[in-house]
Amino acid sequence: MQQHWLVNLPIQGVLQTEPLLRGVSNDVYKITTAEGVYVLKHFRFDHPYGLNRDQEVEVQKTLAHVGIAPEILHYDPIQGLLLQPYIDCPDLAQDASPMPYKIQRLGEICAHIHRLQVDVPVWSLRGRVQRYCEHLASFDSERAHHFQKRVQQHRKLLDSFANNPVFCHNDLAFHHVYLTEPPLVIDWEYAGLGERYFELANCIHVNQFSDSEQQAFIHAYEGASGERVDWNYLERWLDLADVISQLWYELHHRLQQPS
Repeated sequence: MQQHWLVNLPIQGVLQTEPLLRGVSNDVYKITTAEGVYVLKHFRFDHPYGLNRDQEVEVQKTLAHVGIAPEILHYDPIQGLLLQPYIDCPDLAQDASPMPYKIQRLGEICAHIHRLQVDVPVWSLRGRVQRYCEHLASFDSERAHHFQKRVQQHRKLLDSFANNPVFCHNDLAFHHVYLTEPPLVIDWEYAGLGERYFELANCIHVNQFSDSEQQAFIHAYEGASGERVDWNYLERWLDLADVISQLWYELHHRLQQPS
């Protein structure tokens, strides 16, 4: 952590700073003071991923008011810093509960997010995929063209994206959900109005659910949302989500390499 980041934060008496995560989109630090414990996020790689940090902050403020996201204590768009309280509670990845319980909770939380009314733009999945390919092409044009052809095989899904939009997190991994009361969800940088089935497919993919776990997750979601999931349609979204995930991670790998 760069020490000058601490100067303008609304905290005093820093006792300790320690890295928690060097992530794909953020570096995350834990800051301990005499008065409390905080998390400081430093944003990374906004442009290649099409991330709008101002929008992310406004969304999180809205969600904090309804009790599903941490409060934002400070935001510095110039230095790319976001300060929020430290959540002293296990996330779903760390929780020692049996897997069926964790999957049930994730399905319920996903359904709850989809019911939220948030004033935020509709995602363009096609636009995001195109951005990923364009940035990958600056490293390897052949690989980018390969992914463009694979994505194009799913053009009907891309055309139908968000025909019936719901508010989505779009990266609902176990480690983004904390079992506070009520549960808190972090990392809203990919949030927006989007496609229910893309969210479900991403949940299954990012959490690496087995076939039986997929069924348990979808049943939990159906029970909490009142929506019936078309499994054949979901399978098509799973295929597309897999391609997009491979593209995203390949771009991330290239961005991590020294210039």
